[in-house]
Amino acid sequence: MLNKKIAAIIVTYNRKKLLIQCLDTVLSQTSKPDKIIIIDNASTDGTSDILQEKGYLDKPIVKYVHLKENTGGAGGFYQGMKIGHNDGYDYLWLMDDDGYPEQDCLEKLLLGKEKFDIIGPSVVLPNDSSSLTWGVRSFNSSGQFKPRGLIYRYSQLVEISHNGWYDGFANFFNGILLKKEVMDKVGYILPELFCWGDDLEYFLRCKSSQIKIGTSTQAIYRHPYNSPSTTKLRYYYVLRNLFYNYSKYGKTIYPKYWRLLYPIYILIKYIRQIPSLSPRYIWTLFQGIYKASQKLLVPFPLYK
Repeated sequence: MLNKKIAAIIVTYNRKKLLIQCLDTVLSQTSKPDKIIIIDNASTDGTSDILQEKGYLDKPIVKYVHLKENTGGAGGFYQGMKIGHNDGYDYLWLMDDDGYPEQDCLEKLLLGKEKFDIIGPSVVLPNDSSSLTWGVRSFNSSGQFKPRGLIYRYSQLVEISHNGWYDGFANFFNGILLKKEVMDKVGYILPELFCWGDDLEYFLRCKSSQIKIGTSTQAIYRHPYNSPSTTKLRYYYVLRNLFYNYSKYGKTIYPKYWRLLYPIYILIKYIRQIPSLSPRYIWTLFQGIYKASQKLLVPFPLYK
């Protein structure tokens, strides 16, 4: 790690207490990053005030960037990646404000620096280390996703890993560490995705480019489970981005028989969670899904 510099990127929006928790755990790492770049997505809850009051903004290690508008998680990570990359950091450690790493998380991630270009921690629930917050993908012999093959138990992840590493997958933007060469090769996250599905798109883009990805069973990152469909805005982006990723990567990530059933499966799965049955909203969803299937990203009109 001689002369290799690391920047932690934390994206936040209106969760100042959780941001402080995350920030404190990053500052107390056994292997400390060289810089912590906070991307504030135009928070209105006094985030900048509490950072100033508690003295974080006086720390040379902290760089605070306040955006003029909420660009979503995707827009926030886009800005953070761009700043960290342009500033010349060799590694970016990416996370949002409602998760936090264990004290030795970065140290454990760095153990995989010779083996992988992107290294993810095991993402577990805050109060239940036996449960993975997000499912870990398993693959068939052709390297495609196994239908309904998600792993949700930490013990299962350990069991299928080799010497503490699970090859080929990581839950992106939940404490992942990536080399600058990744951005040199595939660019940054797509800010147009706004939220939900942006992590999957970047993972699939990297995997399609033969970038080496792995998950450490020793590095632990804690994150609560968040439902993807609690608001009209979020629900819109979940469905739109699912169909965008399907149209762009479906042929390479799903077996043929599952690829044909996938759109029906997604609609059945999410129709029960729809937050509004108003004709205007349903028409908005239809337009978003249709455009996404044409690889066009139409923003949620009520957001604008």
